[in-house]
Amino acid sequence: MPQKIQIIPSLLAFDLNELEKQYKKVAKEFPLLQLDIMDGEFVKTKNNFSPRKIKKIVKTTNLELHLMVKDINSYIGPWAHFKNTKKIIWHYEANSDPEDIQAALKWLKKNKIKAGLAINPKTKLKNILSLIKKFDTILIMSVTPGKQGQKFDKKSLSKIKKLRKKFPQLNIEIDGGVNEKNYKKISKAGANLIVIGSYLQEAENLKTAIANLK
Repeated sequence: MPQKIQIIPSLLAFDLNELEKQYKKVAKEFPLLQLDIMDGEFVKTKNNFSPRKIKKIVKTTNLELHLMVKDINSYIGPWAHFKNTKKIIWHYEANSDPEDIQAALKWLKKNKIKAGLAINPKTKLKNILSLIKKFDTILIMSVTPGKQGQKFDKKSLSKIKKLRKKFPQLNIEIDGGVNEKNYKKISKAGANLIVIGSYLQEAENLKTAIANLK
């Protein structure tokens, strides 16, 4: 297992004012943030963020992009050229075509950007077994993607355990409903990248909230 467990705050906002508020809450404490991009098709919710729109807000912090979108290719290009982008994650359910996946991976590698593959709670691990080694990160969704504040799906823990057993060095990421009640179970299961949204955003004192997780 990768040695260090990393907390990655998620920014799930629907307009620039909300994004700026969320960004300011966590940016000083964390070197990497996850920005959620939603198209209103793959998920019901939508935001119209683009690199051009957010560059005045996100100036120095590194980002990983979580693309909750149907047409992956139209997003990968613009975001890969945004200097803060270090990783782009998209959903297996949005496009599972092996040739499309291979083309996207090749392009990202050329541009020195890491790639991640996300799966929804209902998607079984066996569906992606042949793809796992091609990606830097596998993201296990523990809620239905598209909105914050949902309850953590405990079934995701067994997915993490199975993945960790089969792929000891894989970056396993978890996203959805993480808080002080389940953080230790998640890390014990084998996740080394833990995305946290509303728990951090709603905290009165961020440092205390982080300490309470551990």
